[in-house]
Amino acid sequence: MERKYNFWAFLLCLFCLVLSLHSLYAAIYQEWSVAPPIFILLVIAIVAFVSGIIGFKSKRNGLSKLRSWLTVTISFSLSAVLLLGLVVNTFTRELIKTTQSADTDYTINLYTVNGGAATSIGVVGVVDGPLWFKKNIYRDNNMHKADVEWTNNHIITINNHTLNLKEGEVFSD
Repeated sequence: MERKYNFWAFLLCLFCLVLSLHSLYAAIYQEWSVAPPIFILLVIAIVAFVSGIIGFKSKRNGLSKLRSWLTVTISFSLSAVLLLGLVVNTFTRELIKTTQSADTDYTINLYTVNGGAATSIGVVGVVDGPLWFKKNIYRDNNMHKADVEWTNNHIITINNHTLNLKEGEVFSD
């Protein structure tokens, strides 16, 4: 039984790592993120960590021990990073406005983001997709407000920057 914990914990750890890296990539390059929310990734990483510890009981061979050590190390590190990201995301983002297109196909949440003494206050716009999918479409540093106007069902103007959501346009300052 411990051997199954060892193997499945390792696969779960790798799955969580791939989803986390995809989420980071999508946030940096303003692409659609298909990864679940960060708190679900945190729960998956913690489950992988606990299952990896249970997998230490498997004394089959050296590969099994190495897999357990890798699982515990990666999942513990990933849990710490995800917990830090969850705390930072919770306390630095403040919702300032939610807007929908006239046909309700697009819902955009606009947040102020304050990184503390190291960065200036900025505005981030996130469009909601199906399920938990999200995409950062707007990022403007040195801004603390968001003036939003819909031109039509898929063209939006945020702080004098026009974005065509149908064509996937984004703005990053």
